[in-house]
Amino acid sequence: MRKILFLLFMSQVMAFAQKTVSPEINYEFSGGAGYYNYAPSVIQDEYGIRYAFVCQNLEPFKIVDYIYLYKGIPTSKGYVWQPGTRIMDPSSSGWDINHVCDPDVRQFKTKYNGETYNYIMTYLGTDQWDNFHNQIGLALSKNIEGPWIKFDRNPIIGSTSKSTWGVGQSTSIVLNDSTIRIFYSNSAGGFTYRDGFLSDLNNIRWSEEKYIKNMPGNNYPAFSKKNVYMVSERRENMDKLIPTWVGNVAQLSYLPLSEDLSTDGSKWIKIGAVTPQGSGFPRNHNPGILTDPKGYMLNDDELIMYFTPAMTGENWLWSYDLYSAKFDLKKYFAHE
Repeated sequence: MRKILFLLFMSQVMAFAQKTVSPEINYEFSGGAGYYNYAPSVIQDEYGIRYAFVCQNLEPFKIVDYIYLYKGIPTSKGYVWQPGTRIMDPSSSGWDINHVCDPDVRQFKTKYNGETYNYIMTYLGTDQWDNFHNQIGLALSKNIEGPWIKFDRNPIIGSTSKSTWGVGQSTSIVLNDSTIRIFYSNSAGGFTYRDGFLSDLNNIRWSEEKYIKNMPGNNYPAFSKKNVYMVSERRENMDKLIPTWVGNVAQLSYLPLSEDLSTDGSKWIKIGAVTPQGSGFPRNHNPGILTDPKGYMLNDDELIMYFTPAMTGENWLWSYDLYSAKFDLKKYFAHE
């Protein structure tokens, strides 16, 4: 039976192989001249308000990552973004002294030092200016807008090697009242996921790590009622101009929830992508997916990817603004 189901799945892959949709791309917001925005985690609440957590620098033209929140208000003409608010700094000492970045925020109730918190944030920190030895920490808040406090036993997912990139670029999905599933890039094993039992931070437990083979780093998944969607940063026929360390394509693919989540990345079904031809920029990177507060798709009719495009050449970093790409899933799945 397992073999038959796999063959049916592969026939579906072949049927969709030549079918893709082109997204509608729009500018969203910027920190202004001398500032950069990237690595978005964007969630929408029950009132339609969007909260975009991003990496941004504090001082113009100075490269140190902080975490900022941009709040988007729905209007008849689309979303209007309020100015960004700084919500987390690097620590004065310790594992995240240099940069804090790659925030991912979820509504998840947890207990800590006798208090109950309603929101958690996983984030990347590093204590090396060479961008190695990245690790994943946890922060907590009673309100989505803050204030945020750091967990006193960070990092929650560590890396012992100081000569490799480490772990980071985390994204989480709330499975139930006690458990989140956290996905992250891992230089020791590839794209990784594991379940964390985090409702009581005095008794954290983890499941064993699992990997999605042939899935490149810097991915962002989201579950719907029938599929798991993944946006991924890719390098396709890319030139050698700087920045060479980010990709030129932000791809969207999916896998039916009936399939094993660890299915080889090459077998996920492509829906479409943001390309240099579509965005007008030679780099398109660090994609995320608009979700509800627990990490789930709002529906299966459309998917909104948030990503950062960039120029090439000496001003590459100062072109890091936030854009969106809307994929018409209803159109894509119309022939089912």
